[in-house]
Amino acid sequence: MKNSLSLLAISLLSMSVQAGRPMSVDDANVNDKGVAHVESFWSRAADGSRTFTVAPAYSPLPGLDLVAIDTRTLSGGSHSQTLQSKMQVTAARDQGCYFAWVLGATVWKKGDGQNSFVGANATCNMAGGALHSSLVSTRDAEGRDAPTFGLAWEQNFGEWTGHIESVAQRAAKPLVGVGLRKDVLPGLQLDGTWGKQGGKSVFSLGTKYTF
Repeated sequence: MKNSLSLLAISLLSMSVQAGRPMSVDDANVNDKGVAHVESFWSRAADGSRTFTVAPAYSPLPGLDLVAIDTRTLSGGSHSQTLQSKMQVTAARDQGCYFAWVLGATVWKKGDGQNSFVGANATCNMAGGALHSSLVSTRDAEGRDAPTFGLAWEQNFGEWTGHIESVAQRAAKPLVGVGLRKDVLPGLQLDGTWGKQGGKSVFSLGTKYTF
């Protein structure tokens, strides 16, 4: 379960969340050079645990995002910190597909060890919306691998942007979910998700501030 929570936070991040919050499936987008954003969100997992995540990101060079993620389980549960980089290997296109690599590591507090991960993301922009896919390979301290694959469709509806997605990971129940986001002030986004994992509800509420 810890690996599942870590990967959902990373993809985060979706990051940048890019697909941004609120998607769990990461995309191939990065910030423009010199642009930063901070995401924060509260989430409830299928096992009932509640977590709060803060994830700042910054682009020091064209096509590169650096991301830090701090995820705390409320009521004294687990605590993880993640550092990741995302490098766009083909330029973003308004129509067509482009790709990015992701590399990072997660450290679990309270003696739970660490894991590393590498991912490949793709985004395909089409007339009706955008298709995002992400394949992540996570290796824990014992060398065990837990691959994760995610697929999401994102579409604009006026001032709102919605998505539907599915995330599958080895040794974990698949996640199917939907989400909405909206810019409420210049640079400030509010968002939320709802889904099912193993027949149980999962949901999140969050913000993204870009500057």
